[in-house]
Amino acid sequence: MHLNSQSRPGLVDSSPGTRRIGGRGVATSFLRRNPAPTGGFTLIELVLVVGLISVIMLVGIVSGTSASKRRKFEYAVDRLATTLRMARAEAANKAHRIRIVFDEETRLPSLLWEPAPLTEPGVFEPYTTCSWLSRVPKDRISVTKCRTIGPDGKPVDEAPTSIGDDSDSEDMQTITFNQDGSSDSVLIELESEEEGDSLRAAIKLDGENSIITTKILYADAEDDEEDPFAEDETEISE
Repeated sequence: MHLNSQSRPGLVDSSPGTRRIGGRGVATSFLRRNPAPTGGFTLIELVLVVGLISVIMLVGIVSGTSASKRRKFEYAVDRLATTLRMARAEAANKAHRIRIVFDEETRLPSLLWEPAPLTEPGVFEPYTTCSWLSRVPKDRISVTKCRTIGPDGKPVDEAPTSIGDDSDSEDMQTITFNQDGSSDSVLIELESEEEGDSLRAAIKLDGENSIITTKILYADAEDDEEDPFAEDETEISE
């Protein structure tokens, strides 16, 4: 049953597919509501997005791990430098010589002291009663060299205060701190104890002037470099 113009004023049935509104023929297809577009991702798009997120996460994990290792290594190097400062202060306060030795196997430092300098001079024993013994680094670093240096910063043959000490080797000298605050002048070279790491560092102890300088070395630094601080000193002098 068709509606006439009397029942629906202004709307008149016309040919199939059109209706007359206000005297004009309008296609009924334009009067229908357009269906909502279907959204979503294709399988290829999902695979690409998941792959991109995985790569970003992997890069972040690797970068975070490297940065964490570097921070821990730098902290261990700083602890060794602090150990040198505390050993110097301990020798002056206790009026006993303090000695730091590096084990040939573990490559870690340990403390010795001279308990009876008047009756048994030159006899050193493990300093087990030291109040700050727990601050001595026990991991993260491996001391590769500890060489006595002269006023010019270059290594010399043997430590002046360690002559006759059988524990000394050319590349692993002991460090003796005297009661007057002076000590041996040494250049300590370190590396990360973790296999495969390229982290290296150097600590210079100027025993005459009581100056301790640390420097983190990059992987491209020369292994046989006599003084890693030579370049810095040249820049300062200029």
